[in-house]
Amino acid sequence: METRGQNMKVRPTGVIPPMTTPFRKDGEIDFGLVAPQVDWMIGAGAHGGSTGEGHTLDHEEYRDLMAATVEAVKGRIPVIAGIIVDSTRDAIRRGKLVRDMNVAALQVTPVHYLFEPDEEALGALNGPCVEAAE
Repeated sequence: METRGQNMKVRPTGVIPPMTTPFRKDGEIDFGLVAPQVDWMIGAGAHGGSTGEGHTLDHEEYRDLMAATVEAVKGRIPVIAGIIVDSTRDAIRRGKLVRDMNVAALQVTPVHYLFEPDEEALGALNGPCVEAAE
């Protein structure tokens, strides 16, 4: 069986760190800090990069962040679209969102809920959700 990955034109090697997502204090993405971070990472020797907090973003935020990142990279290094979601359907949707962007590859991570959070972590996650639902 052949997969698309076997035919990749770019096989990323070297230092490929996840890129952090710059957020403002109000929780929105600070798109003005994307390009400076990309320039810093490339200047520090990164050979590529992948999505950092992509799992915390909705689909539109993810798409817009990927577009800003690809634009900032300007083809200097490969961009790997990190996809960390809890369903195959969402992974496919995210892949389609970046299909026409200049990304070298997709990094699809297995579901990330396979862990044992402590009570404090659960409270930090669920507290704001409960408040928003009231």
